[in-house]
Amino acid sequence: MDATATGGSRELADYLAMLKRRWWVVVAAAALGVAVAAMLVVVMPKTYSAFTVVNATPTNLDSGSQSGKQQDINLQTEAQRVRSYDVAERVARDLHTKETPSALSSSVAVNVPNNSTVLYITVNASTAQGARDRAHAFAQAYLDDRRDSATSVLTTQMAALERQINSLSKQLRTMTDKVQKNLVVAQMQALNNKASDLRVTAANVNPGQIITDARLPASPSDPSLTRYLPSGFVGGLLLGVILAILLDRTDKRVRTAQDIERVLDLPVLVDIPAKRGREGLGLLPARSRTGQSFHELSHVLTATLGHGNHVLLVTGAAPGRGGSFVAANLAAALARTGSDVLLVCADLGSSVAGELLGLPEGPGLSEVLLGWAEPQEVVRKNHGAPTLSAITVGANSELAAELLQREQMTSLIGSLRDKYRFTVIEAPSTELGADAQALADLADAALMVVEVPLARYAQVRDGVRRIDRMGAAVMGAVVLPVQDAKVSAPPPRPVPARTPPPLRDRPVTSPSTTTAPTPSPATAQSKYQAIEDAPTVLDMVAVSDEGAPPPKGRRHRPAPLPPASGEQSARSSAPARSTGQARSDLARSVDPSRPAETARPAEAPRPAEAPSRNDTTEVSRSAPADNSAAETAANPKVTWTT
Repeated sequence: MDATATGGSRELADYLAMLKRRWWVVVAAAALGVAVAAMLVVVMPKTYSAFTVVNATPTNLDSGSQSGKQQDINLQTEAQRVRSYDVAERVARDLHTKETPSALSSSVAVNVPNNSTVLYITVNASTAQGARDRAHAFAQAYLDDRRDSATSVLTTQMAALERQINSLSKQLRTMTDKVQKNLVVAQMQALNNKASDLRVTAANVNPGQIITDARLPASPSDPSLTRYLPSGFVGGLLLGVILAILLDRTDKRVRTAQDIERVLDLPVLVDIPAKRGREGLGLLPARSRTGQSFHELSHVLTATLGHGNHVLLVTGAAPGRGGSFVAANLAAALARTGSDVLLVCADLGSSVAGELLGLPEGPGLSEVLLGWAEPQEVVRKNHGAPTLSAITVGANSELAAELLQREQMTSLIGSLRDKYRFTVIEAPSTELGADAQALADLADAALMVVEVPLARYAQVRDGVRRIDRMGAAVMGAVVLPVQDAKVSAPPPRPVPARTPPPLRDRPVTSPSTTTAPTPSPATAQSKYQAIEDAPTVLDMVAVSDEGAPPPKGRRHRPAPLPPASGEQSARSSAPARSTGQARSDLARSVDPSRPAETARPAEAPRPAEAPSRNDTTEVSRSAPADNSAAETAANPKVTWTT
């Protein structure tokens, strides 16, 4: 196909898209034109029109001969004669009007149909009666003027003949020669015959006739609804198109993906039409049309970036929810390819990405930046995609808002790069500050999210320039409609609250009143939750139903300080409680909705062969499951190991 034809068709498509966007301007202008036309019909003075049809017949004066043929008459000349000053003066005399002949002549229009000898004489007046009278008066005055003109010419000719006859008669009286007298008599006889013919012609002059006389008009001819309303509509339509073009050229907002490629020369990798994203998009199904677009994007990024682990930055040109939507769906699409993907929600002012993945609120990136938790403690799994993990915003985003541009974030991304094939960073908009630039320094490539018609050309241009300055290659743009507050996401799984509570005291029993039971795999089959204390983070770890010991790698609680003298008596007098009851109380302190566990009858201790030892002998024993102070106090001679 010719490049010129392609460019012309694209330009035509751009104009059609512009008219589709600005249709309300065109419709409003057309309606305004119709309204103005209707108002003019009501306000303007009424004008009535009446016409008379005259059949003009040729005279000797018209043809210059006695042929009398119809083609001898010049109707264009006759049309000008109808509007002449002499005819208008006759009309003024006949109608006894005070208007000047020039004013009367300006109100007359003469139409000459082709191949005919008729004249349509149309006259306009402010009243219906006046229009009819003037039309008839102009037609009659025109015919009278033609008759008088023809008669005047014939009369002049007859007068000339009479003068010749009189001259010959005088000569005849003085002549004596008979032959000469006979010749003069013959001339006089011829002149008399000619004069007689002229008298007959003058008496029978026919300038024409009125074949259709003027009638009283029933309605005004101007202003006319049938003429003004269509004219107003067409005029308003043209004005609307011009205004729509001007508004679109002066509009600084991005309207379509084609505008980004045409104005900013930025490739569009994904274009989500407005009809599919009008009500708020969520985590897209893999087989949906829009979901397939993200799959194509994931393949393009994988092929472009090549082998190895990579960090991708997703940021928006303008503040909005589109960046979170794109980051979550891109991470899901990459995970569906079998790669280990981690989504880092670095937009601390938005929790949309976590909601899209169905992850509950709790510790996240803000706690890691504040030093309250380790990265592996806040990584969440999405059960729909086994290879997809996420670090949500966290519960203390306001405190960590200033830490995105510090070394903590650099160290975190560096450690995550080594563990995951793709690390997708959801960054704040480039319009909101320098956070996106600081994160771009840690990324290999970036995607610019453009929400239409929210983003402006200047915002997209400045965002791309800021990312390029940090060394991250902007792969292209993802265009989608503005996302509202509705988010289509699965409901989060209910878990205990993850906000950092204050440290709680653990129950302690006296070593003189009770001894810690030895945990056995065949004991109680109920669920329990062990509490792992961090400086300010409380993390709930689920344990299996079979009473198996908790997983290794947990921090060991150091031995408690010896109680004061006053506390020793109080603790020795307190009733002894089992380790299971202590765990139940601790679990209820974290989750009040947890029902209290019923006390189980004490089981008889099983006989076990243990090496004999005295009180001064120190032995090594595995640390109890919960590192409780009760068992530590009950065995003061034991050194606990992990």
